[in-house]
Amino acid sequence: MTPDLARRISDMHASKRSAVVWWLGQAGFALKTPAGEVVLVDPYLSDSCEREHGLKRLSASPLDPEDARADWVLFTHEHTDHVDPDTVAAIARNCPACRFAGPAGCRDPLAKLAISFSRFTLLTPGDNHELGGFSVRTAPADHGQLSPSATMLLVEIAGVRIVFTGDTSFRPDLIAPLLDRPIDLLLPCINGGFGNMGHIDAARLVQTVKPRRTAPCHFWTFAEQGAGDPWGFIQACKFLCPDVAAVLFKPGESLVLEAP
Repeated sequence: MTPDLARRISDMHASKRSAVVWWLGQAGFALKTPAGEVVLVDPYLSDSCEREHGLKRLSASPLDPEDARADWVLFTHEHTDHVDPDTVAAIARNCPACRFAGPAGCRDPLAKLAISFSRFTLLTPGDNHELGGFSVRTAPADHGQLSPSATMLLVEIAGVRIVFTGDTSFRPDLIAPLLDRPIDLLLPCINGGFGNMGHIDAARLVQTVKPRRTAPCHFWTFAEQGAGDPWGFIQACKFLCPDVAAVLFKPGESLVLEAP
């Protein structure tokens, strides 16, 4: 891990009608707005899951928690690989103006990190929040009793609409309220364990949503989380929804999305 990715995020400029997306591994992403804001979603940048749950990390993080900088950190739910205590603590300490937002299940882990609720925005299903230079809409995810308050997030930046499924089973009925307008990028989980979609169900969701682009996430970080087949996802998308551009990120790679 080097500060290189942190510099690239800092130096990147998003044009007036665009957003830039980086994959941080697992279900984590960084976003850059035209106003220069950095938004992190579910950043898991440490080895805290091994310390707390015995889940050894198999793929290196592209960014050290101490190098991460953000104006906002968004969470889909409270599990350690989404609300990473080491990453969140470092960001809260190094970025005192950073704000955090997530569903109800995230309140306790943030409180344990002594993060004031004045820095936290609660996201409940059906919410629509204007947060600086972007907005967030939410819909419930289906992560069962593992996380009853888990949510899917629609982040809109300068007309670019990005959906993060977080951890969920195949539930096209739940994502439907976010689809009143076309989606530019859909980012589904594909690990296939703990009740989550595998690569076939994720491709079926792409077929339902019909985004301009899609890329899989939540795979190959821990052996215990399920196999995850990113190439199988790409092939399934080619078969089920050939008009959708299905791509693979490598950790730290970026994609510039222009508003239609």
